[in-house]
Amino acid sequence: MKTLFKALFVMAALFAVLAVAGGFTLLHGLRDASDVHVVMNGHEMFWDSDLGDLIGAGVGLAIAGVVLCVVVPLALLLGLALPLLIVGGLVAAGVVAVLSVGAVLGSPLILLGLILFLVLRNKRRQKITPPPSPEPRL
Repeated sequence: MKTLFKALFVMAALFAVLAVAGGFTLLHGLRDASDVHVVMNGHEMFWDSDLGDLIGAGVGLAIAGVVLCVVVPLALLLGLALPLLIVGGLVAAGVVAVLSVGAVLGSPLILLGLILFLVLRNKRRQKITPPPSPEPRL
């Protein structure tokens, strides 16, 4: 299963690199083509951009990168993992409470069992001695 995820990750990264390369290729290809005109809302788009356009595009890309790298993982973490963590904590607290009540209610029986064990255990233990080793012969 790990190799499947690795293969899918490599394929996705490869497709992303190919998409970026294709975008740059189209951008430079449209700049060189004189018969291609891109029109948006009745205004023709020119490919000669000044510094203000580049700064605006850079700020937009930086904001989009921050949103993708910070906001989306936090939203997933707080939306999915936090409720599961809360439910797991509540279940663990319930188990601890049940075990605590069982220990308090069962403590007289545990104490009685300990006393019986100490009184009735076999105090004399037979020591097992190893058999004598045979003497070497020549």
